[in-house]
Amino acid sequence: MGDRRAFSVLFLAMTCVGLGQAILFAILPPAAREIGLTPFQVSIIFVVSATIWMFMSPYWGRRSDVLGRRPVILIGLLGYAASMLLLGGVIQLGLRGTLPVLVAYALMIASRCVFALFGSGAPPASQAYVADRTAVEDRTSGVSMLNAAFGLGQTLGPAAGAAFASLGVAAPLYFSVLLALGSAAAIARYLTEAGPPVRHGEQRARSIRFYDARVWPFFLLAACLQAVRATTTITLAFFLQDALELDAEATVRAAGIGFVALAVAGVSTQLLVVQRLRPGSRSMLLIGFATALAGFALFVTSAAMPGYLAALALLGAGFGLIRPGAASGASVSVTAEEQGEVAGMTSSVGVVGNIVGPMLGSALYELTPLAPYWLNAALMALGLVFALSSRAVRTARG
Repeated sequence: MGDRRAFSVLFLAMTCVGLGQAILFAILPPAAREIGLTPFQVSIIFVVSATIWMFMSPYWGRRSDVLGRRPVILIGLLGYAASMLLLGGVIQLGLRGTLPVLVAYALMIASRCVFALFGSGAPPASQAYVADRTAVEDRTSGVSMLNAAFGLGQTLGPAAGAAFASLGVAAPLYFSVLLALGSAAAIARYLTEAGPPVRHGEQRARSIRFYDARVWPFFLLAACLQAVRATTTITLAFFLQDALELDAEATVRAAGIGFVALAVAGVSTQLLVVQRLRPGSRSMLLIGFATALAGFALFVTSAAMPGYLAALALLGAGFGLIRPGAASGASVSVTAEEQGEVAGMTSSVGVVGNIVGPMLGSALYELTPLAPYWLNAALMALGLVFALSSRAVRTARG
């Protein structure tokens, strides 16, 4: 599968990004609540950045087809580092009371906008880099490798967050900044690239439309997954705090353990099952949706932490199959010159779920804490039915 050293460096970089995101999701909800923000206000932070990401990810995907994958990955990593640095400072000052609540809130939104504007370049360019260097039959395995890297970071993130939290609530975020800068340096030094896929003066393939029959079913399934994943991520810490009657410190620990269970199951599925068995995209989608549906069924019927952890493990395994299944299915359905763009579009439509999911999930949470999880179970059931009936999913080469 191409240059092993380059893939190893890319794996390390995506691991660092996943680690930082796990730290963020474990820290931001309770920290924001401590500052004085409501769950709905916290969801708006992610909705605004997700809206920007939705437009920027296809842009960076197309630019990577022309500029090359490495420059766009570097832009993404540096933008990510800048956003986490700003967010860490805002949280630190907000908790001290130095910043008024509304000012802190505005700056939190601004920090995530920096991530959306520039950090959105790294995922599509990374996936396109892998697609450039893998055959069709290896595409699912290659895309799963990237997802496993991100999942591994999510697994390590809570432990890293706990280790650095003794230095202050924002210290783990600053640690993620250092990791992002180190990853950028490694990418600049070791990620080999002969040149951009579309060279200067060559005819650029026409832009892919979101309704392109080759790929729209995969886009829809990716959006469905991300809506469910985002709803779960944004409400999990609040749910555990309320259901188990925890204080802020205990909530951070419980949420961290929950995110570890989610991530470990996803990584194990992608590294052990996908890399060894190399299932096709359709098989991954069908098994993934069925597993996630079982996970939500267990979650809504549990009443203690062990049951929630078992449910989260099932969800992690299901999500770990659906995400690369949809991405690889779209990738093998287009030409080599369209890899960057289709990767950006897959990321973009996934972010549509980041917009709809948290807003609807947070609103439902205000009615009853279990409502978002019943909605997620219904979406997984619909996704399973659609994957079974879609011609594009059925005929995908990978």
